Amino acid sequence: MQTIEFLKEYRWKANFVFAGALMILCYRWMSDSLLSQMEQPLFLFKERESAYLWLLSSGVPQWISSNTIAAVTFDSALFLFPMLFLLSQRRVFSVLFSILLLFYFMTFNLVTGHHYHSLTGLIVITIPFWFRKEEKFHVAWELARYYLLYIFASAALWKITRGSAFYEPQLSEILKSQQLYLLIQQPDSLHARLVQYLIANVQISHALLLANVVLQLSFVVGFFTKRFDSILFWLAILFCIANYLVMSIFSFELLILNLSLLDWKNSKMIIKSDLSGLRSQPVISNH
Repeated sequence: MQTIEFLKEYRWKANFVFAGALMILCYRWMSDSLLSQMEQPLFLFKERESAYLWLLSSGVPQWISSNTIAAVTFDSALFLFPMLFLLSQRRVFSVLFSILLLFYFMTFNLVTGHHYHSLTGLIVITIPFWFRKEEKFHVAWELARYYLLYIFASAALWKITRGSAFYEPQLSEILKSQQLYLLIQQPDSLHARLVQYLIANVQISHALLLANVVLQLSFVVGFFTKRFDSILFWLAILFCIANYLVMSIFSFELLILNLSLLDWKNSKMIIKSDLSGLRSQPVISNH
Protein backbone atom coordinates (compact mmCIF):
# COMPACT_ATOMS: atom_id res chain seq x y z
CA MET A 1 0.00 0.00 0.00
CA GLN A 2 1.33 3.42 -0.99
CA THR A 3 1.90 6.07 1.65
CA ILE A 4 0.25 9.48 1.44
CA GLU A 5 3.71 11.06 1.08
CA PHE A 6 4.51 8.84 -1.89
CA LEU A 7 1.17 9.57 -3.57
CA LYS A 8 1.81 13.30 -3.23
CA GLU A 9 5.30 12.99 -4.65
CA TYR A 10 4.10 10.73 -7.47
CA ARG A 11 1.35 13.14 -8.46
CA TRP A 12 3.67 16.16 -8.58
CA LYS A 13 6.31 14.29 -10.56
CA ALA A 14 3.67 13.06 -13.00
CA ASN A 15 2.32 16.59 -13.47
CA PHE A 16 5.74 18.03 -14.26
CA VAL A 17 6.98 15.16 -16.45
CA PHE A 18 3.91 14.82 -18.66
CA ALA A 19 3.21 18.55 -18.83
CA GLY A 20 6.83 18.91 -19.90
CA ALA A 21 6.27 16.17 -22.47
CA LEU A 22 3.37 18.12 -23.96
CA MET A 23 5.54 21.25 -24.14
CA ILE A 24 8.25 19.32 -25.99
CA LEU A 25 5.68 17.90 -28.41
CA CYS A 26 4.31 21.40 -29.02
CA TYR A 27 7.84 22.57 -29.84
CA ARG A 28 8.18 19.64 -32.24
CA TRP A 29 4.86 20.57 -33.85
CA MET A 30 5.92 24.23 -34.23
CA SER A 31 9.18 23.01 -35.78
CA ASP A 32 7.30 20.90 -38.39
CA SER A 33 9.00 17.77 -37.06
CA LEU A 34 6.07 15.45 -36.42
CA LEU A 35 5.40 12.46 -38.69
CA SER A 36 2.35 14.07 -40.28
CA GLN A 37 4.50 17.09 -41.20
CA MET A 38 7.29 15.17 -42.92
CA GLU A 39 5.45 14.83 -46.25
CA GLN A 40 6.54 11.37 -47.39
CA PRO A 41 10.24 11.72 -46.51
CA LEU A 42 13.19 9.74 -47.74
CA PHE A 43 14.93 7.54 -45.17
CA LEU A 44 18.59 8.54 -45.10
CA PHE A 45 19.94 6.61 -42.12
CA LYS A 46 23.11 4.74 -43.18
CA GLU A 47 24.34 3.33 -39.86
CA ARG A 48 24.45 -0.44 -39.25
CA GLU A 49 22.69 -0.49 -35.88
CA SER A 50 20.46 -3.53 -35.59
CA ALA A 51 17.51 -1.79 -33.90
CA TYR A 52 17.29 0.84 -36.63
CA LEU A 53 17.79 -1.72 -39.39
CA TRP A 54 15.05 -3.91 -37.96
CA LEU A 55 12.64 -0.99 -37.72
CA LEU A 56 13.47 0.14 -41.25
CA SER A 57 13.06 -3.39 -42.66
CA SER A 58 9.62 -3.68 -41.03
CA GLY A 59 8.31 -0.96 -43.35
CA VAL A 60 6.17 0.54 -40.57
CA PRO A 61 7.90 3.97 -40.43
CA GLN A 62 7.68 4.28 -44.22
CA TRP A 63 3.98 3.35 -44.23
CA ILE A 64 2.98 5.73 -41.43
CA SER A 65 4.97 8.70 -42.73
CA SER A 66 3.61 8.23 -46.28
CA ASN A 67 -0.02 7.74 -45.20
CA THR A 68 -1.64 11.01 -44.15
CA ILE A 69 -4.39 9.43 -42.06
CA ALA A 70 -1.97 7.08 -40.29
CA ALA A 71 0.51 9.89 -39.61
CA VAL A 72 -2.14 12.25 -38.23
CA THR A 73 -3.55 9.43 -36.08
CA PHE A 74 -0.07 8.64 -34.73
CA ASP A 75 0.70 12.27 -33.91
CA SER A 76 -2.70 12.70 -32.28
CA ALA A 77 -2.06 9.65 -30.09
CA LEU A 78 1.34 11.06 -29.19
CA PHE A 79 -0.41 14.10 -27.71
CA LEU A 80 -3.41 12.21 -26.37
CA PHE A 81 -1.66 9.64 -24.15
CA PRO A 82 0.18 12.13 -21.87
CA MET A 83 -3.08 14.09 -21.55
CA LEU A 84 -4.96 10.94 -20.56
CA PHE A 85 -2.27 10.03 -18.07
CA LEU A 86 -2.44 13.48 -16.48
CA LEU A 87 -6.21 13.14 -16.14
CA SER A 88 -6.38 9.53 -14.92
CA GLN A 89 -2.80 8.58 -13.99
CA ARG A 90 -3.43 5.09 -15.28
CA ARG A 91 -0.05 3.59 -16.01
CA VAL A 92 -1.22 2.02 -19.29
CA PHE A 93 -1.18 5.50 -20.83
CA SER A 94 2.41 6.12 -19.67
CA VAL A 95 3.51 2.81 -21.19
CA LEU A 96 1.79 3.53 -24.50
CA PHE A 97 3.24 7.04 -24.59
CA SER A 98 6.80 5.78 -23.96
CA ILE A 99 6.43 3.21 -26.75
CA LEU A 100 5.05 5.72 -29.26
CA LEU A 101 7.71 8.24 -28.28
CA LEU A 102 10.47 5.68 -28.84
CA PHE A 103 9.03 4.86 -32.26
CA TYR A 104 8.84 8.56 -33.15
CA PHE A 105 12.39 9.14 -31.88
CA MET A 106 13.83 6.33 -34.01
CA THR A 107 11.78 7.28 -37.08
CA PHE A 108 12.90 10.91 -36.81
CA ASN A 109 16.53 9.75 -36.73
CA LEU A 110 15.94 7.49 -39.73
CA VAL A 111 14.52 10.39 -41.73
CA THR A 112 17.16 12.93 -40.76
CA GLY A 113 20.00 10.44 -41.15
CA HIS A 114 21.52 11.53 -37.88
CA HIS A 115 21.61 10.58 -34.19
CA TYR A 116 19.57 13.21 -32.35
CA HIS A 117 19.70 12.35 -28.67
CA SER A 118 17.60 15.06 -27.04
CA LEU A 119 14.41 13.00 -26.85
CA THR A 120 16.09 10.14 -24.99
CA GLY A 121 15.69 12.09 -21.76
CA LEU A 122 11.92 12.28 -22.17
CA ILE A 123 11.70 8.57 -22.99
CA VAL A 124 13.75 7.61 -19.93
CA ILE A 125 11.91 9.82 -17.45
CA THR A 126 8.49 8.46 -18.46
CA ILE A 127 9.52 4.88 -17.64
CA PRO A 128 9.20 5.24 -13.81
CA PHE A 129 5.47 5.81 -14.32
CA TRP A 130 5.16 2.29 -15.67
CA PHE A 131 5.29 1.13 -12.04
CA ARG A 132 2.71 1.58 -9.30
CA LYS A 133 4.75 0.10 -6.45
CA GLU A 134 6.69 2.64 -4.45
CA GLU A 135 10.02 0.79 -4.44
CA LYS A 136 10.00 0.09 -8.18
CA PHE A 137 9.03 3.67 -8.97
CA HIS A 138 11.84 5.10 -6.85
CA VAL A 139 14.40 2.72 -8.39
CA ALA A 140 13.34 3.71 -11.90
CA TRP A 141 13.42 7.41 -10.94
CA GLU A 142 16.94 7.02 -9.55
CA LEU A 143 18.01 5.29 -12.75
CA ALA A 144 16.73 8.29 -14.72
CA ARG A 145 18.94 10.50 -12.54
CA TYR A 146 21.95 8.26 -13.17
CA TYR A 147 21.24 8.37 -16.88
CA LEU A 148 21.47 12.16 -16.81
CA LEU A 149 24.78 11.94 -14.95
CA TYR A 150 26.02 9.39 -17.48
CA ILE A 151 25.14 11.60 -20.46
CA PHE A 152 27.31 14.46 -19.23
CA ALA A 153 30.15 12.47 -17.63
CA SER A 154 30.57 10.11 -20.59
CA ALA A 155 30.66 13.05 -23.03
CA ALA A 156 33.57 14.54 -21.08
CA LEU A 157 35.42 11.22 -20.81
CA TRP A 158 34.92 10.65 -24.55
CA LYS A 159 36.61 13.98 -25.35
CA ILE A 160 39.45 13.23 -22.91
CA THR A 161 40.16 9.63 -23.99
CA ARG A 162 40.05 10.52 -27.68
CA GLY A 163 42.37 13.46 -27.10
CA SER A 164 40.07 16.02 -28.73
CA ALA A 165 39.99 18.00 -25.49
CA PHE A 166 43.74 18.59 -25.84
CA TYR A 167 43.76 19.48 -29.54
CA GLU A 168 43.83 23.28 -29.55
CA PRO A 169 42.10 23.95 -32.92
CA GLN A 170 39.35 21.38 -32.19
CA LEU A 171 36.41 23.71 -31.53
CA SER A 172 37.55 26.27 -34.09
CA GLU A 173 37.65 23.61 -36.82
CA ILE A 174 34.28 22.15 -35.81
CA LEU A 175 32.62 25.56 -35.99
CA LYS A 176 33.81 26.07 -39.57
CA SER A 177 31.60 23.21 -40.73
CA GLN A 178 28.96 23.19 -37.98
CA GLN A 179 28.06 26.85 -38.45
CA LEU A 180 28.60 27.15 -42.20
CA TYR A 181 24.91 27.88 -42.86
CA LEU A 182 24.84 30.63 -40.24
CA LEU A 183 28.04 32.24 -41.53
CA ILE A 184 26.73 32.30 -45.11
CA GLN A 185 23.10 33.24 -44.48
CA GLN A 186 23.47 35.67 -41.56
CA PRO A 187 27.11 36.83 -41.50
CA ASP A 188 26.31 40.15 -39.78
CA SER A 189 24.19 38.74 -36.95
CA LEU A 190 25.45 38.76 -33.35
CA HIS A 191 25.40 34.97 -33.34
CA ALA A 192 27.54 34.81 -36.48
CA ARG A 193 29.97 37.36 -35.08
CA LEU A 194 30.42 35.26 -31.95
CA VAL A 195 31.15 32.20 -34.08
CA GLN A 196 33.57 34.17 -36.29
CA TYR A 197 35.39 35.38 -33.18
CA LEU A 198 35.77 31.84 -31.82
CA ILE A 199 37.00 30.56 -35.18
CA ALA A 200 39.58 33.35 -35.46
CA ASN A 201 40.75 33.08 -31.84
CA VAL A 202 41.80 29.48 -31.46
CA GLN A 203 43.11 29.81 -27.91
CA ILE A 204 39.85 31.28 -26.65
CA SER A 205 37.75 28.66 -28.39
CA HIS A 206 39.99 25.95 -26.93
CA ALA A 207 39.60 27.44 -23.44
CA LEU A 208 35.83 27.34 -23.98
CA LEU A 209 36.09 23.68 -24.99
CA LEU A 210 38.08 22.87 -21.85
CA ALA A 211 35.52 24.70 -19.72
CA ASN A 212 32.83 22.57 -21.34
CA VAL A 213 34.77 19.38 -20.54
CA VAL A 214 35.14 20.45 -16.90
CA LEU A 215 31.42 21.25 -16.70
CA GLN A 216 30.45 17.87 -18.12
CA LEU A 217 32.99 16.02 -15.99
CA SER A 218 31.62 17.64 -12.83
CA PHE A 219 28.55 15.42 -13.14
CA VAL A 220 30.71 12.50 -12.01
CA VAL A 221 30.27 13.74 -8.44
CA GLY A 222 26.58 12.90 -8.68
CA PHE A 223 27.40 9.18 -8.73
CA PHE A 224 28.75 9.48 -5.19
CA THR A 225 26.51 12.05 -3.52
CA LYS A 226 23.33 14.06 -4.05
CA ARG A 227 24.70 17.00 -2.09
CA PHE A 228 25.52 18.96 -5.23
CA ASP A 229 22.41 18.09 -7.27
CA SER A 230 21.11 21.65 -7.07
CA ILE A 231 24.38 22.89 -8.63
CA LEU A 232 24.27 20.21 -11.32
CA PHE A 233 20.70 21.30 -12.07
CA TRP A 234 21.90 24.78 -13.08
CA LEU A 235 25.04 23.48 -14.81
CA ALA A 236 22.86 21.39 -17.11
CA ILE A 237 20.86 24.50 -18.03
CA LEU A 238 24.08 26.49 -18.58
CA PHE A 239 25.40 23.75 -20.86
CA CYS A 240 22.26 23.73 -23.03
CA ILE A 241 22.34 27.52 -23.39
CA ALA A 242 26.05 27.54 -24.30
CA ASN A 243 25.58 24.58 -26.64
CA TYR A 244 22.94 26.50 -28.54
CA LEU A 245 24.85 29.80 -28.67
CA VAL A 246 28.13 28.24 -29.78
CA MET A 247 27.09 25.15 -31.76
CA SER A 248 23.44 25.94 -32.63
CA ILE A 249 22.53 22.57 -31.15
CA PHE A 250 19.09 22.57 -29.53
CA SER A 251 19.46 20.23 -26.56
CA PHE A 252 16.92 21.81 -24.22
CA GLU A 253 14.66 18.76 -24.48
CA LEU A 254 17.21 16.90 -22.36
CA LEU A 255 16.46 19.27 -19.48
CA ILE A 256 13.34 17.23 -18.66
CA LEU A 257 15.82 14.93 -16.88
CA ASN A 258 16.69 17.81 -14.57
CA LEU A 259 13.53 16.90 -12.66
CA SER A 260 15.42 13.88 -11.32
CA LEU A 261 17.89 16.25 -9.59
CA LEU A 262 15.23 18.01 -7.52
CA ASP A 263 14.66 17.22 -3.85
CA TRP A 264 10.99 16.34 -4.15
CA LYS A 265 10.51 15.06 -0.61
CA ASN A 266 11.54 18.37 0.93
CA SER A 267 9.83 20.55 -1.65
CA LYS A 268 7.56 23.16 -0.05
CA MET A 269 5.23 22.81 -3.01
CA ILE A 270 4.61 19.15 -2.19
CA ILE A 271 4.57 19.54 1.58
CA LYS A 272 1.84 22.17 1.37
CA SER A 273 -0.25 20.40 -1.27
CA ASP A 274 -3.83 19.45 -0.52
CA LEU A 275 -4.24 15.82 0.52
CA SER A 276 -8.03 15.66 0.32
CA GLY A 277 -8.08 14.52 -3.29
CA LEU A 278 -5.57 11.78 -2.51
CA ARG A 279 -7.70 10.42 0.32
CA SER A 280 -10.88 10.40 -1.72
CA GLN A 281 -9.62 8.78 -4.90
CA PRO A 282 -6.76 6.55 -6.05
CA VAL A 283 -3.86 8.31 -7.68
CA ILE A 284 -2.14 5.27 -9.15
CA SER A 285 -4.14 2.74 -11.05
CA ASN A 286 -3.37 -0.93 -11.50
CA HIS A 287 -4.44 -0.69 -15.14
